[in-house]
Amino acid sequence: MCDSQRPHASVANGMKWRTLGRLGRRRGAAAYDSPAIDAPSASVADIAPPQPLRWSDRDDPPVWFETQHPEQRIDALVEAWQPKLPDDDVRSLASHWLEDGYVIVDDCYPLDDIDAFAAEVDAAWFAPEPYPDLFVSDVDDGTTTHVHLAHRDLIAMPVEQRVAAMQRSNWRIGEFNKHNAAAERIFRNERMRMLCSMLLGTEALPHYSLTFSKGSRQGLHQDTCVFHVWPKNALVGVWIALEDVAPDSGPLVYCPGSHREPLFSEFDNYPQTQRRTSPAATSVRYDAYVTELGNEYPKEYFLAKRGQALLWHGMLIHGGAPDVAAGTTRKSFVVHYMPEGANVAHEIVGPFNW
Repeated sequence: MCDSQRPHASVANGMKWRTLGRLGRRRGAAAYDSPAIDAPSASVADIAPPQPLRWSDRDDPPVWFETQHPEQRIDALVEAWQPKLPDDDVRSLASHWLEDGYVIVDDCYPLDDIDAFAAEVDAAWFAPEPYPDLFVSDVDDGTTTHVHLAHRDLIAMPVEQRVAAMQRSNWRIGEFNKHNAAAERIFRNERMRMLCSMLLGTEALPHYSLTFSKGSRQGLHQDTCVFHVWPKNALVGVWIALEDVAPDSGPLVYCPGSHREPLFSEFDNYPQTQRRTSPAATSVRYDAYVTELGNEYPKEYFLAKRGQALLWHGMLIHGGAPDVAAGTTRKSFVVHYMPEGANVAHEIVGPFNW
C-alpha cells in the first residue's frame, strides 16, 4: 500500500463544496483545487453526494502491454526508445517485462547518493528540528500504534522512548525525498524515469515514495489494487536497495508471471472499486484471493546489492518476506511511476479504508 495516498475529501463544509482537481474537470467530474462554490439557497441535505464514475464507459487507450498481442508492439517500442536508452537492451527489458512482470536494473543510481541516503534513514528519528508535513507510519510508542505520526510529535518524545519505539516498530516514512537531498536525487533519477517511460510506452513521472529501514513483512498484494490508476496498470513500482539485502532481513518476495492473472472479480468498476474503497467483507475476500493466488506461483527473493532496483508490473504479486531476524535492517526506497494524468485518485468517491 502506498501510505502517501490519502483520501481527498469531497464533502460539504457548511454551505461550500471543496471540488476535485485539474484532471477531475474531464468528463464532467468536479475538481479539487477549484474555488469553493457558495450555495446559499440549498441545505446540506439537499446536495446530492458525488456519484462514482462508471469507468468502463471511458474510451482511453490501454497501455501497450494491455492490448491484444502486445508482443507485436515490441519492435515499435525498441524503435522509439532504444535511442533514448543507449546503454540498455530495450528489447530484452520489454520482453522480460511482458513475460515475467518485472525487470532488475543495475548501476542506475550513483552509490554516493545511495550511501548518503542510507546513512540518514534512521537519523530522521533524531533530527534536531521537525520536518514539516512529514509523517512516520506504524510507530508503536509502547501504548499506542500510530498509523501516521507527525514528525514533530515523534521527535518531541524523550530520546529513550524514541529509541525503544524505533526498535519495536515496523515503521516507514512516506515522501522522505521532500526533506532529504540524496533521496530527492534518487527520486528524480533521469535514467530510471526513462526506463519506466519505456516500459509504459509513454513519458512517466515519479509519484509517491516510501522509505523502509526494516523488512516490511507486508502480505502478498498487487499495487494496481491499492492505487487508483487509469488506464489500468499504467504503473511501474521501483524497489531500490539502499544496502545489501541478506536472506534473513526480510527481502522483497515476488511471484514471476502472476501479473497475467485477471483483476479480482469484485473490483468490477476499477479504479473506483479496489482495496482502498472496498467494504470490509470484500477486502477480506480480496486478501484471501491474492494470497491463495500467490501461493500457486514460485516465489523469488530479491537479495539485492546496494543500488540495485527491481521494477514491477502493477499486477505482480509481491510482499515482504515474513521471517526477519531481530536487529537486522533492510534499508530500501520505493518509488512509483505513472504517466501524467494516470493518477486519478481525485476522481474516486469514498468512503476510504486509508
